[in-house]
Amino acid sequence: MGKWQRNKGAQFERRRAKWWQNIGYPKARRLLSQYQETDGRDIENIEPWVEQCKSGKAINILQAFKEARSACKNANQIPLAAIKYDREEVLIVLSEQDFEKLIQKKSPELEAKPLED
Repeated sequence: MGKWQRNKGAQFERRRAKWWQNIGYPKARRLLSQYQETDGRDIENIEPWVEQCKSGKAINILQAFKEARSACKNANQIPLAAIKYDREEVLIVLSEQDFEKLIQKKSPELEAKPLED
């Protein structure tokens, strides 16, 4: 990875940290030790979320999500991948199971029914 790509990735991580601050996580910041440690988190102080940030032209979404999931230390943490393709909007990737938990938390009157294949 070249210097330009690293700078672009760092810029996206700073943007994501600022986003978290704006929505109520004032201590959110880039995990600067991520290059020495490989635990999969790019942003810290956003519990219960564990975020992996990726930006660029060719992004492996599944790998980004797996990195976030592998960084989860307990069942209460929710892994997500923040994906930003060049000149596109930011996408947030999380598992269907975690998405369902969010929906039920927001609207407890909704009852999950098993899927029929």
